[in-house]
Amino acid sequence: MEKHPLKGVPPSLADCREVVQQAVQEAIASRQGEIEHLKQTIVAMREGLESGRVSSREAVQSVVAESHDEMRQLRDTIVALRVQMEQMGFDRQRAVQEAVAASSDEISQLKKTVSALRDEMERQRIRHSEEMQSARVSTRDEVQHLEQMIRVLRDQMENTNAR
Repeated sequence: MEKHPLKGVPPSLADCREVVQQAVQEAIASRQGEIEHLKQTIVAMREGLESGRVSSREAVQSVVAESHDEMRQLRDTIVALRVQMEQMGFDRQRAVQEAVAASSDEISQLKKTVSALRDEMERQRIRHSEEMQSARVSTRDEVQHLEQMIRVLRDQMENTNAR
């Protein structure tokens, strides 16, 4: 019989064992290839995840930067609007003060005009009253004079008729 490395094992069993070992070696090699492929897949997935995280961080940072810019713009807009509102308030207050001053001046002028007109009306009333008084006195004097004339003429007529 042939000498086989395994003592006491018939050559057919040794061949089987060799075949089994070779099948195991092939299975291990196949599994190692598969494991290597899985390791590469894991590395690729990790790199993909890391790339995704990086791009996600970049996207978040970009959104945060945009929101900060937008918030700054909104703050600037608020400040500008506040300044504009304050200016409008000042303008409105100045316009009200000018209107009040103008109306006060106008009221003062109207009061002076009313006072002057009142004084003029009082003078005209007094003058009219004096004229009426003078006309009454003149009319009364004229009536007295006419009555006196009538008496004189009546007396003359009576004297002329009596003769």
